[in-house]
Amino acid sequence: MKHMQIYTKVAFLVLTLSCTLLWACGEKKEMGPKEQQAIQIIKAYAPGEGLFSVISNIEKQADENGRKGDKWELGSWEAGLPSQKDRIIEELSQYFNVFRPSGDYWVRFTYKDKEGMHEALWAVNIYTKKVERKNDVAQKFSAQS
Repeated sequence: MKHMQIYTKVAFLVLTLSCTLLWACGEKKEMGPKEQQAIQIIKAYAPGEGLFSVISNIEKQADENGRKGDKWELGSWEAGLPSQKDRIIEELSQYFNVFRPSGDYWVRFTYKDKEGMHEALWAVNIYTKKVERKNDVAQKFSAQS
């Protein structure tokens, strides 16, 4: 009988800690400083010497299309971690130094023109500053001169 009470208490403690961990590692509603950093890296990204940054290319293209009668509605910039596992490791790394987050984030920019909604998607590592273009829209904004 006494062992049953101890096992019940241990099971309750494990359940409580598990629920707390899941809650803490759940998807965030607002972007934190690392997500903001990922967005800033993409906005400033220029793939080579003499090429403009992504944000300059977006503004330039929006202005050119606006003069042609195709006004853009610029959407939001968003960033996040690629998987639930990455979210858990990122959260745990704040409390335990044995966890090393990878630093990989996705960054998305949306806009709307006369053809509809468009989405540019990049992958970025905030520690190495490595940027990867994930679709044609991101490629277009990352490679203009």
